[in-house]
Amino acid sequence: MFKRWRLGSVLGFPVYLNLSFVILLAAAYFWLGGLLGVGVVVATFASVLLHELGHAVVARRRKVPVHAIELSFLGGAAQMSTLPRSASDEVAIAIAGPLVSLALAGLGLGLGSVLDSQLVFTLGAINLVLAIFNLVPALPMDGGRILRALMTRRLDYVRATDTAVGLARAVAVGFAVLGVTYGAYQLVVLAPFLWMMGTRERQLARAVAHRYSYDRRGYREDLAPRWAPPVARGGWGFTAVDPRRSSER
Repeated sequence: MFKRWRLGSVLGFPVYLNLSFVILLAAAYFWLGGLLGVGVVVATFASVLLHELGHAVVARRRKVPVHAIELSFLGGAAQMSTLPRSASDEVAIAIAGPLVSLALAGLGLGLGSVLDSQLVFTLGAINLVLAIFNLVPALPMDGGRILRALMTRRLDYVRATDTAVGLARAVAVGFAVLGVTYGAYQLVVLAPFLWMMGTRERQLARAVAHRYSYDRRGYREDLAPRWAPPVARGGWGFTAVDPRRSSER
């Protein structure tokens, strides 16, 4: 939908900047203004990138290929070419980003207080918000992925996804109501994106559910798929469609 530019590579991962992220940073600059505004824009960029690197590094260790990191309006996406092979892999990959953000938050808030630096303190606050927001248990956010993986200990992949998406839609409606009530219009803008991305998660779950078996640890890839999912953009993020099943939906 939006144009993107490749900025280079970090730890072997290509990094792209989406035009929508530039718009978000510009809004932060004009809202805060001055030197502090510039510092917050740079800190936000770095914080989101480090958050996504947390996902990407753990995904690589879990043998899940990451073909790019893209920074966009919704924050960022470590774009994976295939799904995690098990519930434990999904939890590990999903929790990695918020853990990086929480570590940066503690460092920034602590040093900011000791050094009496508003910029460093703001960096810590940005990362704290980033961690908390991503841990909201609503797909496709990190908390929603963790919730879905844990629910597969009792439910199959599709039912667990549907439950997590249902919660995500309730969160989207809550965001819209809060945004209108308190003038936080960024939440109003975010709400429909969250709803639509949840719908995509439901479609993806139905396309790949045949790949998994279940036990008390959750889902696990049963057999290697007989089709190769195409590399796609989005999510943190993948889209895989089985062409043999597309006519069934």
